[in-house]
Amino acid sequence: NLAMTLVPKSTQGGALAGIVAIGQDLSDLAQLKIVQERKSALIAMLSHEIRSPLHGMVGLTTAMLESSAGASMKRQLGMVKGCAVRLLDLVTNIMDLAQNEKRRLDGHPQERPSALVDFGAIVDEVHTMTKMAVDKMNKPLLKASVRFVNKLEGEKTPLVRGDPQKCTQLIYNLVTNACKFTERGAVTVSARHDEERKRLEIEVADTGKGISKEGQKRIFQAFEQEQ
Repeated sequence: NLAMTLVPKSTQGGALAGIVAIGQDLSDLAQLKIVQERKSALIAMLSHEIRSPLHGMVGLTTAMLESSAGASMKRQLGMVKGCAVRLLDLVTNIMDLAQNEKRRLDGHPQERPSALVDFGAIVDEVHTMTKMAVDKMNKPLLKASVRFVNKLEGEKTPLVRGDPQKCTQLIYNLVTNACKFTERGAVTVSARHDEERKRLEIEVADTGKGISKEGQKRIFQAFEQEQ
């Protein structure tokens, strides 16, 4: 495949003296498109296969939650179901990513997920997950000497449009990182609603050692983390 651009060449008097042709070989681009399409198809197929057992996990835990299991067992089953649902959302996002890539290659605009996000409910869920989370040494991530303070509890937080799964993932990552580096004191989640600017700000604060100046320079780079 060859793309040609033709540019007229004129004399000083303005008369047409000829045509300059600029060509570009599109063979590599066509091959790249084929590779991208195959990659997207593979991701979509794998994601679809992973979704089936996850749907089974969600269905089974839902049925067990409706049984006569004790309160402690139901709480743990609820965590299993919550994890399966979040993993299912992640797989769905991977499928959406593959579909968006295909639409981009086909020249169609990308669709962005948009739903009403309840940050009050998200922080409640994150609190429950954090209490059950453990570190690499299988010790509770939220230490006995650290309090979790949810200032959104009982407050009427406005709903905002966004991606609920990614918002949950973001808050969970911030909270668990705060717990990881806080030995005593508190991890606090609060919200501030600016009605005039139509903005909702969520803040996660802790009494830990903080991030070193050197760490602040690289903390947002891929696969980087503070030790």
